[in-house]
Amino acid sequence: MSAMIPSLGGIPLKYISLVVLAVQNSCLIIVMALAQGPGRKVFYSSTAVFINEIVKLIVCTGFTIHETIQDTGRFYPQDFLNDVFGGDAWKLAIPAMLYAIQNNLQYVASHALDPSTFQVTYQLKILMTALFSVLLLNRTLPALKWMSLVMLTAGIALVSLEESNHRAGKGKDADPDSASSALGVLLEEQKNGALYDAAAAPPSNDRPELLVGLLAVLIACVLSGLAGVYFEKILKNTQGSIWLRNIQLSFFSLPFSLLAVYLKDGEGVTEQGFFAGYDMLVITAIACQSAGGLIVAVVVKYADNILKGFATSISIVISAIASVALFGSHIGRIFILGTALVLGATYMYSLPDKPVVK
Repeated sequence: MSAMIPSLGGIPLKYISLVVLAVQNSCLIIVMALAQGPGRKVFYSSTAVFINEIVKLIVCTGFTIHETIQDTGRFYPQDFLNDVFGGDAWKLAIPAMLYAIQNNLQYVASHALDPSTFQVTYQLKILMTALFSVLLLNRTLPALKWMSLVMLTAGIALVSLEESNHRAGKGKDADPDSASSALGVLLEEQKNGALYDAAAAPPSNDRPELLVGLLAVLIACVLSGLAGVYFEKILKNTQGSIWLRNIQLSFFSLPFSLLAVYLKDGEGVTEQGFFAGYDMLVITAIACQSAGGLIVAVVVKYADNILKGFATSISIVISAIASVALFGSHIGRIFILGTALVLGATYMYSLPDKPVVK
């Protein structure tokens, strides 16, 4: 007898969470485009990452306490602390550390490579996620699904390439309120929730620097897939609610986030303050990003990391198209081709597997 599939209003939570994630990511791109628009005071993104983790920690703590009271009618702080820090809590330190290393490698790669090379090669994280799903979760992916994943990687790489070429081609004359500018915000965003703003480095002809950049982005792709699938394995194969696991992940992520503030923006934060440049748009962006982190956990729990990749890829396309209406910008042929590949890949992946003939 199969396990009951969680649903809401008769619709499987798996599909609801994927749709919500796509919408959330699309909204985040637009909000971040506005928050980082021209003429606005710059805020330090590393501080936003730290605040994002604090918000997730507080929200998940509230959900956990609510669930405990609902289930038992009482709440004991000592039992809560034992649940958070006892047992296998240490396992969440592993993805937290992997994400921190991935962030640093992204930063190195974005400065060593030209934007186009960085954006295109970083899409290999989609295939790495699929590979680790097979290795760590014993998942079987037939040839058709592998083909769809390759198509998805190529499609989102083309979408990324158009955005990079747009900014490089227009330079200072680029329209800051274009679909490409809005799209670029997400393409510069760290995979699991960091408001990552890798500086667009000029093209480098230095071969050693190019090799370092390529190596950094390839390792970052591997760590992205490994961390995501490892977190999925913990959520699905161990006891503990989604909210409890998010508390643990945020707790172990905080030291790395604080270290990033010191290393990346320490001087600026010391001179201008931790919350320099913050306003309602920035706060909205952080709230949206924090919500995204919680939605991702639900997606990973009830769907999987591969489907999450499809949802976030589609959100990039949606946000760029929305930017056409919002900002009156245009999209080019490369973007249209990339979009067609993304949609085609999504359709192919959704096709039922052919039964194995014995």
